[in-house]
Amino acid sequence: MKKYVIFSIILIALITLLIYTQDNSFTTLAIAGINISLPNAVWAALFLSIFFIFSLIFLFFINFKNYLYQKNIQKDIISIITNIKNRILYKESNIPTKILTDINNFTKTINGLSIKPEPIEKFEFLEDIKKLLNGETIEIGKYKLDTNNPWFILNVKNRIKNNPEYAKEVLKKFKNEELKKEAFYVWAKTAPIKEIIKYDYDITFDIVKAHINDKDLKLLLPKAKLTPLEEIEIAKEIFSTKTPDEELELLKPLKWAEAYLALKYEHLELAKELIEANNLKFFKYFLELKELGKKEDIDEYIESAKIF
Repeated sequence: MKKYVIFSIILIALITLLIYTQDNSFTTLAIAGINISLPNAVWAALFLSIFFIFSLIFLFFINFKNYLYQKNIQKDIISIITNIKNRILYKESNIPTKILTDINNFTKTINGLSIKPEPIEKFEFLEDIKKLLNGETIEIGKYKLDTNNPWFILNVKNRIKNNPEYAKEVLKKFKNEELKKEAFYVWAKTAPIKEIIKYDYDITFDIVKAHINDKDLKLLLPKAKLTPLEEIEIAKEIFSTKTPDEELELLKPLKWAEAYLALKYEHLELAKELIEANNLKFFKYFLELKELGKKEDIDEYIESAKIF
């Protein structure tokens, strides 16, 4: 713009000088009812100056429009970067754009957990997400995420896995059911049984096995949700650790386990009662063999069948 002004002034001066040297006559023009007489060189300079002023206004308008366009582009870029971060971090916020609307709409297709976390410029937080996906924990607080946010949940899960003692704190501190359940199944492996049964979660095989020698095991078994094979595995762990009657009494909540022990100890009448009452057809076939006088071993029978 500066060069344009300088060159325009020089050009107007040269044209005015040229006209002045070639024709020094006057010309009279009526402007708004007033007759004005000026040298032709002055008229030339005046009209050229008016044209120059309007051209400056036009150029200023074009440059200002371009300036606003570029500024909006920069704002849109920042908005899109922020929106991408929000989508990856599962934040609902979406900043509108003025120009790059189509690109901004594309960001709505981004799903945080499917991102490939290769850190790049202006997306440094992807380094943290890469750590999360690798099972590490990060300082999640700086992202101000809701406790139900998938990245927040993953960070807590990683911390539980890396530090099982943290599970007890999660159970007390968080309301998110997914986190509480994850923490429970870690904490329950070492927690007192009387504390475990206060929670309304199913008791798994791993929890039962972790407490197999606990004096309060009888309090845990009624809440256990085990497969037939898992029940039998628990019965095998308990076999010969107490008297047969004590073991059978302990395993009453687990019908497959109780029936297994009854067959193991060859309490055929009790075994028949349990099998018929609970429709344990798999054991029914073995019982029939025993009643026919066959000397079959229950463990070999289970191993050979491989139906569980």
